[in-house]
Amino acid sequence: MAKDSNPGTSRRWLVAVIALAAIAAFAVAALVVNIFERKQEARNPFYRVVELNDTIDDPAQWGRNFPMQYDLYLRTVDIQRTKYGGSEALPHSPTQADPRSAIARSKLEQDPRLKVMWAGYAFSKDYRERRGHAYMLDDQTFTERQQANPPGACLNCHASMVTVYNQLGSGDMFKGFQAVNHMKYPEARKYAKHPVACIDCHNPKDMQLRITRPAFIDGIRALKASRGIQNYDVNTMATRQEMRSYVCAQCHVTYYFRGAEKTLTFPWTKGLRVEDIMAAEDEDKVTEWQHPQSGAPLIKPRHPEFELWSLGVHARSGVA
Repeated sequence: MAKDSNPGTSRRWLVAVIALAAIAAFAVAALVVNIFERKQEARNPFYRVVELNDTIDDPAQWGRNFPMQYDLYLRTVDIQRTKYGGSEALPHSPTQADPRSAIARSKLEQDPRLKVMWAGYAFSKDYRERRGHAYMLDDQTFTERQQANPPGACLNCHASMVTVYNQLGSGDMFKGFQAVNHMKYPEARKYAKHPVACIDCHNPKDMQLRITRPAFIDGIRALKASRGIQNYDVNTMATRQEMRSYVCAQCHVTYYFRGAEKTLTFPWTKGLRVEDIMAAEDEDKVTEWQHPQSGAPLIKPRHPEFELWSLGVHARSGVA
């Protein structure tokens, strides 16, 4: 084959090679710059507008440093039923006793059998579809279940409690937790200002995930002990991936109120299976009410979402 002696073709090839080399050099430089920027962001991954600490429980203040996350938090006010679920808002005429302008649909009206099943228990008075986190405190404060005079420990999963526990415990969250357990709900409610918020799951110094609920700290320690791991400290021994689930498990679990002090307790001393939880509650002689028709002593299992997740394929696969 004859050799190509066209100088124009050679120049075009040379230009193409130079252009490709320039593009490659630019890409490498851009990658280096990007890596450097990410490293700088890792040192201080947000613009520090306010200095946060454990006395600031208002999520709006945290939102000044973390506007994107705060925007997502605010979206929990949405009330819209979709084909995937969601709660439908019903109009409500505000009163002095209940100032809400909207409420969720009643499950008791949807399934009247629940009134019979829970006869003699607070949930037979009022049980509604769940709304977003933004409503968790108001919906608990103004539910008709308040007629049953619930314990202050109910606030554990409906209010931002870090500052409350620290205030009532003089800086000791466990003492503050016990103080709230000993109160009735109306008394404890005076200390709570916000629904569960940023401070409840994040360390204000470095934003790392943390556990702030003594009931979970005790519960997970008992669970680990049942598996042969003694003196488990969740905030120092859990992995980051575990913490991504544990922060949710501070509330999305089943529980009961132990003894006359109404201490919030997670029944995990024997494990997380329903048989284990029933055995633990039987051992502790837990009875929440006596059914007025059957006379049977009863307890109410509560949203065991962490327990069910823990026993499923996602937990086994390491998915938070």
